[in-house]
Amino acid sequence: MRSRTILATSIVATSFALTVQLGAAQAADLVWEVESPFRFFKRTSAFDLHERAYKAVRGTPEDPVPGNIVWRTERRLNDPDCRDSSSPLACASTAGRGYERSRLGWAAQTLDLNCYDRNARPRRYPTTCDRQYSWGTAKEDYILPDAHTVIVRLAPQHVATAVGECTWTWKPRRAGPPGETVRQACANPFVIKRAPYSTNRSVSGVSVSVRLPDGRELADPNVMVEDVLVVAMGDSFASGESNPDRPVVFSAAREMVYDPVNTRDDVATRSMRTPSYGVASAPQAVNPKSLPKRLLEDEEKGLMYRPTSEEFLAAFDKRRAQWLSPDCHRSQYGYPFRVGLQLALENRHRAVSFVSVACSGSDTVEGLFGTREPREQATGPNAQKSVVPQLDQLTELICRPGAPRSRDATYTLPSYTFGSTNIGSQTFTKFWCPPESRKRPIDLVLLSIGGNDVGFGALVAYGITESAADLAPIAGLVGRQIRFEPTVARTYLEVLDRRMKALKDALTDGFGVDPSTVLHNAYEPVQFDETGQVCGTQPTIGLDVHPRLQFGRARVQQVSDFTRDLQARQECIADARKRPGCPRLATGNGTGFRFVTEHTAMFARRGVCARDPQRALADQINMMMPRLSANVDEFQPYSPAAALPYGRRWRLIHSPNDAFLTANTHAEGISPFDILQPAYAALYSGAFHPTAEGHAIVADSVIRHAREVVDHRAIVDAR
Repeated sequence: MRSRTILATSIVATSFALTVQLGAAQAADLVWEVESPFRFFKRTSAFDLHERAYKAVRGTPEDPVPGNIVWRTERRLNDPDCRDSSSPLACASTAGRGYERSRLGWAAQTLDLNCYDRNARPRRYPTTCDRQYSWGTAKEDYILPDAHTVIVRLAPQHVATAVGECTWTWKPRRAGPPGETVRQACANPFVIKRAPYSTNRSVSGVSVSVRLPDGRELADPNVMVEDVLVVAMGDSFASGESNPDRPVVFSAAREMVYDPVNTRDDVATRSMRTPSYGVASAPQAVNPKSLPKRLLEDEEKGLMYRPTSEEFLAAFDKRRAQWLSPDCHRSQYGYPFRVGLQLALENRHRAVSFVSVACSGSDTVEGLFGTREPREQATGPNAQKSVVPQLDQLTELICRPGAPRSRDATYTLPSYTFGSTNIGSQTFTKFWCPPESRKRPIDLVLLSIGGNDVGFGALVAYGITESAADLAPIAGLVGRQIRFEPTVARTYLEVLDRRMKALKDALTDGFGVDPSTVLHNAYEPVQFDETGQVCGTQPTIGLDVHPRLQFGRARVQQVSDFTRDLQARQECIADARKRPGCPRLATGNGTGFRFVTEHTAMFARRGVCARDPQRALADQINMMMPRLSANVDEFQPYSPAAALPYGRRWRLIHSPNDAFLTANTHAEGISPFDILQPAYAALYSGAFHPTAEGHAIVADSVIRHAREVVDHRAIVDAR
C-alpha cells in the first residue's frame, strides 16, 4: 500500500510540475503551435475548417473546454444554411447561398484531402504522405514523422512594442543539421518548416530565439511537439456506418420504381412472398414501389437514359454515396476521427497521427483476426474481393520496412455459423515484428467490438420483422442467415470473453499495447422512443421504405433485454472487480481495457423511433419516406432533393428510411430496379447506427478518457 501511495504522490507531483511548465509556456515571451496538427489531413485548409468552427464555439481560452465541445463543433459545421431548419421543406424554402454545400455536410469538403488511398486495392494508408503546408509540401512517413511544421509568434505583450524587423533563429535541440536565421517583419509569424521530431523527447524539438529592433532577445529553448498515435479498430459503430462522407443527392422530379418490369430479361424477378406490396403508413395516391431516385447526369442534361442500358447503370453507379473507404463504410464522421481531431484542436503543441481500420460488419474473427467481405465494390473491374484483417493492416503500418516478422504466435478463437448454436474453434497464426522493429508505440486505441460477435444485425432484423420469411430473399442474396432470436445470441455471448482475451493478447504481443490505453466503447442504445419506451407504439415509424418492416414491441423488448445483458458482460470482461456477480471468464479479472459507458444515457430517449417531444406530429411526418404523389405530381411530405442527412434532429439513430436517403446502398450483381433493392438499401446502408450528431456526442464522452490516457503519457515522458 505504501508503494502505491508513493507512486500516486509522484505522479501528482509530476503532473503539477508539468502543469506549471505548460502554464509558464502560455505566459512566455514566444508562443508557438503546430501547423496542420491532425496528420490525417493532407492540406492545412482541411484542418482550418475545423479550427474555425472550434474557435467559434469554444469560448474564451481561459474557460474550461465545454463538456460537449465536439457536439458544438459538429453543429457549427453541419447546420444547413437556411433560416428555418425545422424541416427539410422549411429549410429548402428559406435556403441561403451556402445551402447546397452545407446540406451535404463538412466531410464532403475534405474527402479527397487526406492521407488515405481509397483508389488502391486493397485500400490503405500510404507509407508516406505528401502533406501541404503554408511554405510548400513535405513527404512524411505517415506513422512516424521525422519533423513537424511549427509557427512561432511574439507573445501579445511584445507585439505592440516590436515595430520593424526581427531576427529569428532556430536550432535543433539535438546534434545534427544546422538551423536557420531569418530576418522579417516582427508582426509576421516565424515558420519553422521542419522542426525535428523523435519519440525520444530528449533529442526532439528545437530552440528558438528572436532579436527585437530595440536589441532585446527573447527565447524558448524547448519547442517540442508531442506527437500522439491514435488507432481505431472494430466494427460499424467505430467506422461511421450510415454517414457517408458525401451522401447521395436525389432528384426533385424523378422517381425510381422498383418493379420486375424494369429488370433486364436476364435477371430473374423475385417475389417478396406477399400478394400485395402495400405500405400501411403511406398516403393514398402513391405507388408504394416508387421511391426517391438518385440525381443522375441524364436528368442534368435533359435526357432520359433507358433503365436497362449500360449508360444508366454507369450513371447510377457514379452517383453512389462516397465513403473514405467504401469497402468498410468508413467515414470521417466516425467518433474516433472526432476524438483524434479534438485532441489536436485543444492542444496546439500536439500533433495527432491517426489511423482507423474499423470496418462495418466486423467481429473479432471476421474482421480483426481474419478477412471479411467488403461492404461495397466486391464485383466489377475495380473490385476488392476481401478486406485485409485489421490486425494485419496495423502490423504493416507499424513495422519498419523490411523488418523480419519472426514473432509468430497462434490464437484460437471460438467460431460458429450465425444462426447455429454449435460452437467450434478457429486458429490464427500472426507474424509480428519484434519490438525493436516497430516504428513507434501506439499511444491510444479506440475500440468498438462485440456486437457482431453476438449477431447484433440479426437481432435488429428480429425486432422489425414478423418472421424469418420476410427477409428470406435478402438472406439468400447475401448468403447467410440475417435474422435470429436472442436465445441464439446468448450462446455467442457465453464465449465472447474468449474472443476478447485473444484480442487483448494480440494487441500486447503484436504492438506492445498497454491495456489501460484501450478505450472500449459500449454500444449506444438504439431501441428507445422519446418517452424512454422501446419502439413499437408507432409500428412503422421510419420503416415505410419497405412494406414488410415494422416494430414488434414484444420482440424489440426481448432484444433490449439482451443488449442490457451484453453491456453487463462487456463490463465484466473489461474489469470483473468493478461489477458484482460476474461469472468466471477467460479474461480473469478483466482485459484491463477501459470500458466507456457515459454516452449511453444521452441516447436513452433519442433512439431510432424517437420523435422531437416539442413537435412530435410534425417530426413523425418528416420521418416518412418521401414518395411522388399522383394527385399533386410532387413528392410528399417533402422533396428528397431537400433531405438533410446531417442536419439537427431529435433522434440520434438512423432509421431504415434515413439510411435509404443518406447512403442508398444497392446490392451489386442484380438490376438496380430489382424488387429486393429497397429492403437491401434500407438495411445495408447503416440503419440502426448513430447519426453524425450521435457520433459527436459519443466523441464528447470518449475524449474525457482519451485526455487522461494521453496526458498520463505526457507526464511519463516529462519524467
